[in-house]
Amino acid sequence: MPVLRDVHPWSAVRAALPREGPSVVRIVVAAAVSWQVCVWLGATQPPVYAVVVPLVAIRDAPGSALNVSLARLVGVVAGLAVGIGVLAWLRPSALTVALVLAVALAIGMVLRIGDTLNVQVAVSALLVFANSDPSSYAVARLWETAVGAVVTVVLSPLLLPTNPARTFVAALRGVADGAAEDLLLAADLPVDPADPAREDLAARLTDRSHRRDDVARKLPGQLASARRAVRLHPLWRRRHTAELAALEEPTAAAPEITELVRTHVTDVVELGRRPDTCAWWARTAPRTRAVVRPLADAVAAGLKGTPDRDALAEAAAAVEAHAAADHSALGGLIRRPLRRAERVLTALAGPDRPAGTGGSGP
Repeated sequence: MPVLRDVHPWSAVRAALPREGPSVVRIVVAAAVSWQVCVWLGATQPPVYAVVVPLVAIRDAPGSALNVSLARLVGVVAGLAVGIGVLAWLRPSALTVALVLAVALAIGMVLRIGDTLNVQVAVSALLVFANSDPSSYAVARLWETAVGAVVTVVLSPLLLPTNPARTFVAALRGVADGAAEDLLLAADLPVDPADPAREDLAARLTDRSHRRDDVARKLPGQLASARRAVRLHPLWRRRHTAELAALEEPTAAAPEITELVRTHVTDVVELGRRPDTCAWWARTAPRTRAVVRPLADAVAAGLKGTPDRDALAEAAAAVEAHAAADHSALGGLIRRPLRRAERVLTALAGPDRPAGTGGSGP
């Protein structure tokens, strides 16, 4: 039986380390190399601007071309150019700051990061104001930044390169297993509304199902980004092209499945809480569990691209048995998202469908 657990902060750090640790290594190494190259090329002051580039440009997102956000990288260069250019003519003042920000943000509208304003241009432009030595507002700042950009682009794909296919598959599997677990947790909620543990469990489960739905809605965009990244990666990554193409349909179905799971969780929580329906829910909960348990197996398998037709057949039969035993409006309400999820997964399974995919009613 799944159990809702609190996440300890240190456990969260350990869980994030395999995901974010390689990015930290890439940033640190690229920053150190950028600094040293600038020193070798004759930098007379600490080449901080060269270090800024890998710090803001390297990303582990599967869609980042070679793990470098080019929009951020160009934003750093453009921002420093704006700051240095303005301060070559004007003294630092509130008016100068306003002018630099206005120009930098206008450029950020063009050099967008996806659909978002690229504020990196403005941030980098303001870095120029951090040094009170006017001699630092020189072309040297620009070539140091250029060195950082070149080092970042060259080293980023070579240092612990991220496998965009593996990253996406892990995200999809997390949604699949999590949605199945949410169904099982809803089935095992205490049916007695007076149970002191019920409200806390229900609140945490509701929050889980909403967060899972939010993650699932991002999956189609992440798949598109991962497929683009695979095409841009060295040849040894291209073998994942077919793997990602096969996950297109499960990925498209994931947001609908998690929305149906969230709806079911909400129904179970509310029906078991309300004084006028809690007795009915206590009676029908065992029949609902008979639907949910095989359906959870079908969700976990189907969203991973490996349909479990036996589980689907069992879930479809359980839905029909539930409908035959309970013709009430509440029975139809509790069945509706479960039946819809079964139909979506059956369609996902392809032409070799299990028998008994459900009638036209709720």
